[in-house]
Amino acid sequence: MRTYVRMTFHSEGADPLKVMDVMRQLGFEESMGMHDFVYKWKEKATLDSVIRLVAEMHGRLKGLDVNYEITTIS
Repeated sequence: MRTYVRMTFHSEGADPLKVMDVMRQLGFEESMGMHDFVYKWKEKATLDSVIRLVAEMHGRLKGLDVNYEITTIS
């Protein structure tokens, strides 16, 4: 199971390297292609687990002025 994140940056937002550091701290890896980051679940995650991860990510990205889109595939 994987959770993918695609981000949109702009010149008035945070430095992408800072965003990358935040995502790494949360356990995401960088990804090339359609998505920018991927979280590889060790086991099949529940919807509640995915929502908790996204809520944590949302809190840590607050104030960095980036937009994101989430996709989770089991």
